[in-house]
Amino acid sequence: MKHALDAILERLDGRETLSPLMPKKAWDGELEARIESLAQGISLSETALIALMAGLHLRNDSLDASHSYAQEIEHDATGAYWHGLMHRMEGDFYNSKYWFRQAGRHPAMDLTRKRVAEQLGGAAETEKIASIKDSYASGVLSSFRSEAGWDSARFVDLAVWQEKLAANDEARALLERIQRIEMEALFEYTLEAARPYLPE
Repeated sequence: MKHALDAILERLDGRETLSPLMPKKAWDGELEARIESLAQGISLSETALIALMAGLHLRNDSLDASHSYAQEIEHDATGAYWHGLMHRMEGDFYNSKYWFRQAGRHPAMDLTRKRVAEQLGGAAETEKIASIKDSYASGVLSSFRSEAGWDSARFVDLAVWQEKLAANDEARALLERIQRIEMEALFEYTLEAARPYLPE
């Protein structure tokens, strides 16, 4: 079991491309099947393991598969957080904000705040933010340079801005990097919570 999971993680961790803000299909169809076969070897009576499945699928851009697991654990803050990320990536922005509110002050949000602030603190990123012509978007991104500024719901607003109002490739790449930071922070938390329930 752990060997199969490690192989899946190695593939996901080796991914060089960023998840699109709104993916249209799974990144790796074969990997989607391997992730799903992993579920056959574990007891999905544990919330932490269901959250792990939701996270693995979302890291592979498998929105529907991730959603089916997140729906099973809506009562749980981690499940709600995965649910919110999935809805943002499918473009259901209102629903995404609802699930972020249900997640509350999830511990992974604190890690995201710190990492996003570090990512945006460099001179190159400051220049990219300054080059964005939309004052609202550049203002939100500038606020994220402080750990106190991060807010998952405001990041939803940036995804809406990018998808509906802008065609800025540089801004899109920056938002996709931030999305990866958020997803990795939540996945680290999820994996750590699931480890005690993973069979050898």
